[in-house]
Amino acid sequence: MAAKPYKTSKELFRGALILSAAAIIVKILSAAYRIPYQNIAGDIGFYIYQQVYPFYGVALTLSTLGFPVVISKLIAERESSKNSFAVKDILLTSFVVLCSIGIMMFIALFLGAEWIAGMMKDPQLSGLLKIIAFSYLLMPFSSVLRGYFQGINDMIPTASSQVAEQCIRVLTILVLSTLLVYWDYSDYDVGKGAVFGSITGGITGLVLLFVFVFLREERKLFFQMKIKPAIFIRISKALIFQGLAFCITGLILILFQFVDSLHLYSLLRETGMGEIEAKEWKGVYDRGQPLLQLGTVVANSFALALVPVIAGFVQKRNKQELLNKIKLALRVSATIGMAAAIGLVVTMKPVNYMLFTDDKGTITLAIFSLSILFTSLIMAKAAVIQSLGYSIAPVIITIVGVCSKWALNLILVPRYKIAGAASATVLAFIIMTVLFYIVLKVHIKKPLIEKKQLFIILKSTVYMGTSVLLFNTVFQVVLPDESRLLATIQALIGVGIGAVVFVMAVIRAGLFSQEELSFIPVGSKFKRFIITKRSK
Repeated sequence: MAAKPYKTSKELFRGALILSAAAIIVKILSAAYRIPYQNIAGDIGFYIYQQVYPFYGVALTLSTLGFPVVISKLIAERESSKNSFAVKDILLTSFVVLCSIGIMMFIALFLGAEWIAGMMKDPQLSGLLKIIAFSYLLMPFSSVLRGYFQGINDMIPTASSQVAEQCIRVLTILVLSTLLVYWDYSDYDVGKGAVFGSITGGITGLVLLFVFVFLREERKLFFQMKIKPAIFIRISKALIFQGLAFCITGLILILFQFVDSLHLYSLLRETGMGEIEAKEWKGVYDRGQPLLQLGTVVANSFALALVPVIAGFVQKRNKQELLNKIKLALRVSATIGMAAAIGLVVTMKPVNYMLFTDDKGTITLAIFSLSILFTSLIMAKAAVIQSLGYSIAPVIITIVGVCSKWALNLILVPRYKIAGAASATVLAFIIMTVLFYIVLKVHIKKPLIEKKQLFIILKSTVYMGTSVLLFNTVFQVVLPDESRLLATIQALIGVGIGAVVFVMAVIRAGLFSQEELSFIPVGSKFKRFIITKRSK
């Protein structure tokens, strides 16, 4: 009997690692495919796709992060809580509630596609919105099945279905867009082919989940289910309110994209731009999204690895160790976020040319890249706050951030165009970062980062930026001709130099102790570079 808690803890940690690895793969795939897609479809084609992507992003977040987490939580707690529900009750209620939500969202998006496209000042987007609407009909099935498997700590079905869904979706997008461009279809038809990937990917993930249901012989759980009205209401409340709280932080980037989709194009038109020009510049602005997502994935993959550790110390009520791990999570996020943000700023011109065929909007994308630092901090702080058991604060702060982004767009875009939109994004993220910091300070009541550590991060950033700028200057003098090949060589070498300089500067300055490095993935590889002070 003594071995049971250890085994359970070990299985939970293993399951969390599997799910985290799948989430990272999915995020990388979700960001990386946009680069070749922009190369295939061009800036206008990219604008078209990005205008409607947030509507799919909401469905994806609900079916992978929001509702499955709550369903799994209800199932996992059924043995430890006196007021627990039967698994069949949870599954039936969840399916009925999510079907109702999915059908309502499908109807709203499908029938309201023309109205939404009209709000965006681009009626031709309505066809793409109608295709995406079908994703909401798949959401209830995938959410319930993923939540069930996660609840019994069987993470393989969820992880496999998420990765398979994204792989097929990305494959569909790239293959259909290539063929439709080759066959000389319109930009909007190419966009329809791309968003059709949301359907093929969703069906693939769902089919794989059903395969696991039959392989695990869980069919009996999904038949002949009845439930009492009182239990149905209680489970429904938990599902809806907790589900929204869990997925709100996952929707932050998507909600900011929503704001830009709804009125950035129309604001650009109001500055005097023509229809084609405004679409092209919105497409150029949207180049920042995959850069932001990839940069955020890097930071989050390090910081979120510490969240299960933090949750463990919360349960043990070990306040000192809890504080140490929270400080480490924030320090990792600040370090990686700063490196990714400033690294992109100083290499943006060659990176832009390398990835997107030309260097349009380099200044705007450099401004936009600063968001990586603040989103890294936001995600880490939100995860820590939720681990501490506070779920309302992230929701309120997210609403404030989205409203700030909307208002700042109205102020800055008419004057500075897409650079104004990028600045609005950064300023809104700064507001959210400050608010999250205040909430953490209220609950922790102790310093979260030392001045010495902050100085090390800033000093290392200066070293990195100076070395990369020096390399760029020498490269331009030696090879003044501009071509995509030379831009690629310059970008890759510049990124490599910056990464090596920053990592060595941070590690050798002792920003992380040897023990702390052991908590960070691949951190143990850098232990030998730490400078230890000799005892006198």
